[in-house]
Amino acid sequence: MNWCYNSSQSHRLFVQHVTLPVSLLVPIAQMHAQTQVAMNAQARAGFVQADTELNKTYEALLKKLPDGQSKEKLKQSQRAWLAFRDAEAAFATDQTRGGSMAPTIRYQAPDRTH
Repeated sequence: MNWCYNSSQSHRLFVQHVTLPVSLLVPIAQMHAQTQVAMNAQARAGFVQADTELNKTYEALLKKLPDGQSKEKLKQSQRAWLAFRDAEAAFATDQTRGGSMAPTIRYQAPDRTH
């Protein structure tokens, strides 16, 4: 057996078997943040998007309510939920006090509360 031939052939097989899975993973890696700064920015963007959608839904629901009393009850309910959301986020963030991932946890905390 020629060792150089087998080594070269083994190398080509290795490259073929590794290149395909890696090439399939590159787009996935690009979709997900790879640094803490990028994860914090991605979490913030997700928070802003969710907050915008919640506000649109809230305004649409408020317009559909029949009277002032119903609207006031919705407003009170929302104030209570916002206070809970913010307190929950503060608690979750406190678990990483001073850490670089605190912003990510802060922006993702509301996801766990609704």
